[in-house]
Amino acid sequence: MWDNNEEVEGAERIKSCFPYLLPLLDGDHFGQFIYSRIPPLGAMDYIILRPLENIYESIPFASLILFFALTLGTRGNTSLSRAFRFNAQQACLIDIMLVLPEVIGGSMAGVAVPRYLMESSSNFVYYTYMAMVLYSIASNLSGQKPNQIPVISQAAEMAVGPF
Repeated sequence: MWDNNEEVEGAERIKSCFPYLLPLLDGDHFGQFIYSRIPPLGAMDYIILRPLENIYESIPFASLILFFALTLGTRGNTSLSRAFRFNAQQACLIDIMLVLPEVIGGSMAGVAVPRYLMESSSNFVYYTYMAMVLYSIASNLSGQKPNQIPVISQAAEMAVGPF
């Protein structure tokens, strides 16, 4: 929970990072071009995230279930800490931001898009969402509230409310 200095205390530092698995797993495929150009990064992804992705993808509707659990299960639930509720809402909003690139990419299926355009677009999405996720995780682990993501942090704050 945050005190007056907006700091995350104790075990909440680690617990508040778990909601970010949702956007991390949902957006990992945007890094496919980066992983092919930087093999050590691809190997790290394969070792660290691939086992989690295999479990995640083996459960039908896991993404939707996790999304609704984090969104609706934390809203107004004062038995959970405010830090966890804020991070759950922020992680869901980051995940929602991944919908537009998914829709655009899906609508381009079968269309001959030049590789340089596809690669730069995919890399941009990956860098942007990964920066948001890593910033949030690093802030939580250092004990600070990750509330500096424009628009998303303010929306998460409004969703959590004053309590």
